[in-house]
Amino acid sequence: MSEHRDLRAVIVAQLQAIADIGQVYAFERYAKDDAAFRETYASGERVLGWHVRRVARKESPPFNEVTTTWEIRGFMALQDGEESELFFDDLIDRIGDAWRANPTLGRAVLYPKDGGEVVPELVDSGPAMFAGVLCHSARLRLVTRHVIEADRPWD
Repeated sequence: MSEHRDLRAVIVAQLQAIADIGQVYAFERYAKDDAAFRETYASGERVLGWHVRRVARKESPPFNEVTTTWEIRGFMALQDGEESELFFDDLIDRIGDAWRANPTLGRAVLYPKDGGEVVPELVDSGPAMFAGVLCHSARLRLVTRHVIEADRPWD
């Protein structure tokens, strides 16, 4: 597997280990119609799902260190009578808890640098239409670091 697939796999596994997280995908899913899209993100009787997207990658040649920025995006059907916003915020907090307990993703990545985020940072949260359903939406940013082998001809 390629480096990004390996990293995605451990990020997805970390998310899937969280109770009641819903569907988790290693990439952003699409469908031709809203019904099929809702089904893709369905968890029980409601929309509840997450996907992971790589949004930036920077390689530092002196140490063969790669810094990757990931976006973790989540959606959950809004149910006002059930105070669903509070449940969704609890899920976001549990994501942070999972990263605090395992910040290196089982040694797949380096520990965050001093001053770096240990947990995925909440960038944006609010209502959004998703697959024709009014949902809670969250956008989290995760920064990972890892070392790659690089054959540099000048060494």
